[in-house]
Amino acid sequence: MPATLDQITLNVPDISCGHCELTIKEEVGALGGVSNVQPSNVTKTVVIEFDPTAVSVETIRSTLAEAGYPAS
Repeated sequence: MPATLDQITLNVPDISCGHCELTIKEEVGALGGVSNVQPSNVTKTVVIEFDPTAVSVETIRSTLAEAGYPAS
């Protein structure tokens, strides 16, 4: 049986362009347990679908911060 995915929306005010979106998709998408990453430089948010048994929200936030995009 597939894991139940959670979805979170994080505010990331430093997203300013398509390159930012691509970097976020690559960095967060590389985490085990993350199935979908949708950053938006228009809304300054990132919507992430993930398996909470495989990756924590804290790990996702930390990965964003390390990539230069701290989430509020």
